[in-house]
Amino acid sequence: MGRLDGKYAVITGVAGGVGRAASRLFCSEGASVVGVDLSTEAGTELERELTAQGYDFTFRTVDVSSEEQVGRLATEVTADRLVDVLYNNAGIILGKHILESTVEDWDRVHDVNSKSVFLMIRAFAPRMTNPGGSIVNTSSAGGSVALPNMAIYGAAKAGVVLLSRVAAVDLAPGIRVNAILPGVVDTPMPRSFVSLLPEDQQGAVLDHLTAQHLTGRLGRPEEVAAAALFLASDESSFVTGSAMFVDGGATAT
Repeated sequence: MGRLDGKYAVITGVAGGVGRAASRLFCSEGASVVGVDLSTEAGTELERELTAQGYDFTFRTVDVSSEEQVGRLATEVTADRLVDVLYNNAGIILGKHILESTVEDWDRVHDVNSKSVFLMIRAFAPRMTNPGGSIVNTSSAGGSVALPNMAIYGAAKAGVVLLSRVAAVDLAPGIRVNAILPGVVDTPMPRSFVSLLPEDQQGAVLDHLTAQHLTGRLGRPEEVAAAALFLASDESSFVTGSAMFVDGGATAT
């Protein structure tokens, strides 16, 4: 018996490493899943993979920072049933000194990393099972500690934590809301970030990032997905308004 048997879930950012891992895990645990991302090619490939394995997975191309597109998505995917789980996982990263950052940088990062969470909650909460609904939002360990050249990213991710807590209060007692704060996870996103550095610096930067974790390694997408599964499932029925660190101890020191 799966931990999400009979549940209907929406996951954003499914083209990335964590979103892809969560889609596979949620499906394997019995959920029907709607996966959302801007990357049609990667999302369609994931849909082919999961449906070929007999899972109930549907991909939708959506810009989650667009109020119009999010509203349309919510209307369409809840036409026949309410959503049980909303996993707001979409995000982008930006490393830039605060004095070199632009208003356009601020708007782009906040649109994807925090505005999208607000839009998705506002659109889907009225269309979720109540009681019994669960919303999981992706923040970051970088939203709880000051990292150099991460002012905009950190501000957006810190906002997700407080947004999650306020939403937990506003939507209580029927819908639970929690945030996950991952450390550096070995996915294409941080590697693409490192690849922008001079080639002779990339190895040292990866070594430095790895050394920040007490576990002595980067996280794996499946480990973050497992935390999301716990918060999505009824096993966490007494957990709401929390900020769960899945960061290999990076923020413990």
